[in-house]
Amino acid sequence: MSYYTKDSVTVSKALPRANSPRPGDHPHRRPVAVAGDQPFFTPPPVTAPMHNVDAAGLGIGDAHPPRIMGVLNVSQESPYKPSVFDDAGEAAAYVEDMIEEGADIIDVGLESANKRLDVLSAEEERERLDTAIETIESVDGEAVFSIETRYSEVADEALARGFDMVNDICGFADPEMPDVTEAHAAAVVKMASPPDLERPGAVRETDWTNRCEEEWAADADYVDQVYEALTQNGFTEKTIVDPAFGGWSEHQTIEDDRETFRRLGEFRGLDRPMLVSINRKNFLREIAGRSTEEALPVSLAATALAVERGADVIRTHDVSETRDAALVGHELGDSPQEYA
Repeated sequence: MSYYTKDSVTVSKALPRANSPRPGDHPHRRPVAVAGDQPFFTPPPVTAPMHNVDAAGLGIGDAHPPRIMGVLNVSQESPYKPSVFDDAGEAAAYVEDMIEEGADIIDVGLESANKRLDVLSAEEERERLDTAIETIESVDGEAVFSIETRYSEVADEALARGFDMVNDICGFADPEMPDVTEAHAAAVVKMASPPDLERPGAVRETDWTNRCEEEWAADADYVDQVYEALTQNGFTEKTIVDPAFGGWSEHQTIEDDRETFRRLGEFRGLDRPMLVSINRKNFLREIAGRSTEEALPVSLAATALAVERGADVIRTHDVSETRDAALVGHELGDSPQEYA
């Protein structure tokens, strides 16, 4: 079970989500104009300290070293087969190896988020939860355990049965998710997504004219839209943001991911720690012309850059190598404030 027990930390009162940024309240490169041609929002100075998150005793944010999130899947349809298990004993051994290699967090997926596959219902996810629970109960090692789900009822059960945090790939599309994680005093990763439980990460497919001011929607580029998607439905005190790298929709392009990566520092304006999931992604592989199997070196180069630009958690299948690259970026890179 987790070394970072909830009993060992002081639980802070959650910030009211009503105080979260409004549409347009971010330092995108072309701010929305209002009366007097003034922007809605003046970003905090880049020297402002970043809000840190306590994830079951594990500190995440500027005051802490970069954290490594290893991945375990109990979904047979997941594409990365080395991380897929349906036997709790074998899964626990794999998790222990990741912890030994330096994983601070273990993210357990109940289904593949591949856009080409049917979305599981909450009940179908819960049917797989027993294997996940049995796995974390069998692990001999110290880590924070994260459940990847889009459903608040799955998150609630997982947190009640031993998980420490939630990785919400639909970015609070389930409106109960913030309340559930707050009730458990749990950290939650919020991935940029439209308000649709069946379309995680599909920022390009969101009709922003129905959600934001017309002028902003007309002028916003992809990174602006990702930033805005993260602000939708606000944050909890323990929210970690994820700008959603990867082919989450048919309309998301490799250049979209590359521009998001170039502008990672802008997401510091959200004043929340940031997770990036870039391991062996297409937008990196194509730079060097590498297959997925050959893409570890480009992933590690990008990891060091991501940490330098403000990433606090790196989600990866290659734990030991990614840990080393993250530490190099942390120790030798410029302050992420330089990129804000």
